[in-house]
Amino acid sequence: MLRTPVFRFLHMGAVALLVLAFTLGAAGAQPAQAATSTATQISAGWMPFTGFLYDSQTDSIASLNGLVHIVARWQSVSSSESQVEIDVNLPAAGVTVTTDIGIPYSASGAGQSSVSFPNDPLIPNDPVRLVVPSFLLVTVGSDRPLPPSPILPPSPIRPVGFALQFDLVFTADGVLDFNASTVQVIQGFTEN
Repeated sequence: MLRTPVFRFLHMGAVALLVLAFTLGAAGAQPAQAATSTATQISAGWMPFTGFLYDSQTDSIASLNGLVHIVARWQSVSSSESQVEIDVNLPAAGVTVTTDIGIPYSASGAGQSSVSFPNDPLIPNDPVRLVVPSFLLVTVGSDRPLPPSPILPPSPIRPVGFALQFDLVFTADGVLDFNASTVQVIQGFTEN
C-alpha cells in the first residue's frame, strides 16, 4: 500500500519531466532562417582627417584639418551577407582650412552611404570602404568675419565639391575600431 502513493508521485513527476522536455524541444525546433541574427551594432564617434583640395577658380591649394562625426551601423542581414551604413557630419566649426594664397575658406557637409558584403569571413579582414560625396569647400562670406586686410577671391566663386573616403575596420562583434579606421579627402566631386 505504501507503493501506490509513491508510485503515483513518481509517475506524475516523470510525466511532468517528459512534458517539460517535449515543450523545450519543440520551442528549440525553429527553422534555420528564423535563427539568423539580425542584430545591429551601432558605433558613433569622431575621426580625425587631413587632406588637400585644389581650387581651379583661384588657382590655390586648400589644406583641410579637422574632425568628422560618424555613426556606423553594422548588421548581419543574412547568414551569408552583412551591411554597413554610415551617417557622416562635417561641421564647419570642426574643420580648419588654410590656403597658399590667403583666401579664407570653410568646409562642411553631411551625407550617408552603405555597402553590403559577403560574410566570408563573418567580419572582413580588410577595411570596409565607403565614399560619401556631399561636402563643400566655400569661400568665407557673411557667415564669418573676414580677417584684417583680407585677400578677396574673384566673384562669383562656385563651391568646390569633395568627398570623404572611409576605410572602416570592425571588430569581430561588429564594433567600429576608430583607431584602425581612416578618412581621406577625395578631390573632384561636385554638388548636384
